[in-house]
Amino acid sequence: MKDYLIAIPVYNENEFLFEVARNVIRCSGGYADLLFVNDGSTDGSTQTLELLNKEHFFVTIHKEKNEGYGSSLITSFAYAMEKNYKFLITMDCDAQHQPEDLSRFIEEDYHIDVVSGSRYLPYSKTAGILAPQDRVEINRKITEKLNRYYRYSLTDAFCGFKRIRIQSLEREIFSVKGYAFPLEFWAFTKFKSLSIKEIGVDKIYITDDRSFGMDLDYKRKRYKYYMKTWRYAHFKYFKKQLSPL
Repeated sequence: MKDYLIAIPVYNENEFLFEVARNVIRCSGGYADLLFVNDGSTDGSTQTLELLNKEHFFVTIHKEKNEGYGSSLITSFAYAMEKNYKFLITMDCDAQHQPEDLSRFIEEDYHIDVVSGSRYLPYSKTAGILAPQDRVEINRKITEKLNRYYRYSLTDAFCGFKRIRIQSLEREIFSVKGYAFPLEFWAFTKFKSLSIKEIGVDKIYITDDRSFGMDLDYKRKRYKYYMKTWRYAHFKYFKKQLSPL
């Protein structure tokens, strides 16, 4: 039984899946098990995972219907706790996270509860196309609000590349299933007074045509959705409303 589990949510990522899976397997170096959470993919990702699994051993959880990015992370947390891993590393399947960086997350102080990647630290490199401006602006605004309210010093509230100490989590506590899951996660880390460290990761955008669904491709609606989710999560954990921001 290994100490580390690498969890990768998959939703219609067949374009990148083969390359990402091969590189993660290569870079994990035998020190981590690998979990794919297939969130109701309809583009051939399911078949690709089945083919890969014949050559490489990993666990795949297939969901019949798409439940959302947050739901895939919640599933990963539950699996890691059930199997008694010590650490969970989460990363995306859209080729925006470098598998070569896995060792850097592994090597960080194991006493830190959350090691979170940041694309906006001075030593974070940029590759590919420029990041969509609306995403950059929303990330900056939300990150600034989290820092001000929780007295954090984050630079990137939405990076999915993280290492989480399993002992820091609680069973069946998270409930936000969509893209706003990071807002519940940060409310939880504050509630539990978890230790956090950011490390720089590359800012890589291959394409800017990803859809958030539910009309969330509109900047204003997505921002309101994030703020509504944060208010919900804060009240859930602290039993009080957020003060005016």
